[in-house]
Amino acid sequence: MLVDSHCHLKDSRYGKSPLEVAEDSKKEGVSLFINIATSLEDSFDSSKICGEIPYVYGTVGIYPHSDVGKENGGMMTALEKMIDANPKIVGIGECGIDVPENRPQRSVKDQSRLFDEHIKLSIKKKLPLIIHNRNADATVLEMLSHYENSGLKAVAHSFSSNWATAKKLLDLGIYLSFSGMITYPSRNDLREVVSKVPDDMFLLETDSPWLPPQGHRGELNYPKYVKIVAEKVSQVKEKPYLTVASLSTANARRLFNISL
Repeated sequence: MLVDSHCHLKDSRYGKSPLEVAEDSKKEGVSLFINIATSLEDSFDSSKICGEIPYVYGTVGIYPHSDVGKENGGMMTALEKMIDANPKIVGIGECGIDVPENRPQRSVKDQSRLFDEHIKLSIKKKLPLIIHNRNADATVLEMLSHYENSGLKAVAHSFSSNWATAKKLLDLGIYLSFSGMITYPSRNDLREVVSKVPDDMFLLETDSPWLPPQGHRGELNYPKYVKIVAEKVSQVKEKPYLTVASLSTANARRLFNISL
């Protein structure tokens, strides 16, 4: 049993329905999927998908560069209505700070305002926050530190920073989620984090259709490849594969409050 704690089941590049994508991966041992939203439209889709597929749960949220120009308050109200209408919405995000090499679509200042709104909604609705962080460790850590002891639950999705940052997140009670990036030969820094993260504080994900693992780079990623991520964690932590599968599944169920 594996949980893909962060995937995007609806993508035209698949040429398949979300159900078909999920079913293909279910045959490969993935028992539970968390479908992640990145925009208002995507949040509506996420709510619909998890309402139709029993073993899929969903999130609602706005990616740092999505829905630019829309008013934050209105978007948060819409997200809250979706949460209230569907008990299978189990998280808020993905949201956070994204600083690309080129000029961002939404300024870091505006991203921070939007991220803060997501944090507040997460605390209000008692749902975990799915954090997107690209090139913004200091900003993300500073913002999260303001909510220490607030009851905030969160996961750093597709963690891609170093152990120093990981330790600070863990000290705030934030889970780390590992993607196919831990399989890339150059990412010894990530494998160091994998080796040190406590057994009860990590999740597995694919971020499919993005971030395919080594051996599939340049291809579409699929939720079934979470098995490859689990195998790498097993190797790095020197634990049996089934132990890693069991730990990560229990951690995901605990964070997202999904019972057996």
